[in-house]
Amino acid sequence: MSAAGAHPVVASAGRLAGALVFNADPDFRLALLKRVARRLGEVEGYPTFLKLLVTIAESHEPGAQRALAATLAIGLRRNDLPSGQLTAWGASRLWQAGTPISGALAGQMFGSSAPQRAFGPIEYLIVWHAQGTQRTRLGADVCVQALTRLIELVNADEEARTLYPLKLEADTQTELEGIYMRGTRERLAVLAANWKANRAPHEIAAAAVAAGGEPRQVPRGWVVRDL
Repeated sequence: MSAAGAHPVVASAGRLAGALVFNADPDFRLALLKRVARRLGEVEGYPTFLKLLVTIAESHEPGAQRALAATLAIGLRRNDLPSGQLTAWGASRLWQAGTPISGALAGQMFGSSAPQRAFGPIEYLIVWHAQGTQRTRLGADVCVQALTRLIELVNADEEARTLYPLKLEADTQTELEGIYMRGTRERLAVLAANWKANRAPHEIAAAAVAAGGEPRQVPRGWVVRDL
């Protein structure tokens, strides 16, 4: 993955991939991945972090893909994935429908009354698409495409491929208030079941996004976001 003269995201993905490939220490790898997510911003910048992962997934560098997937396996094993913040689904009722509010503005307006939850990469995409959060909703086609790439990436490491669907399956049973709406749980359950059944990544992603019925109608004037 050549970074010279590349788009900033591609260049950053190349540097991240190189650092992961040339340092096999698991603590370093996980700390680096989490530091990148934090520096980009776990609230507003997490979609950029996801773009880095997708860029590596789309590269022709299997070594980089294996290194990144193995690092995600470490995070899964330790319950310490690099995460992004989205508002709890109940908090979406705090602002008037049809008025998109950024995470920073929502915090200023509502303070602690707009609680946020942390999500790993795949869960974040599902929640972003299926639930009302501080972000403009992610379109279904883009969600399927990004999920497909991330599943392909995770599948590059056998431990990650085993652990991630188990993690998602466990998430569907969580009782922590405000994390997942019913439709989101159904999507995660379908994703986990199809992944465990070794279906093709695109089939897994498409089935997950189609499950649970249509997300709530996007209010008039909102734009469905590309990743």
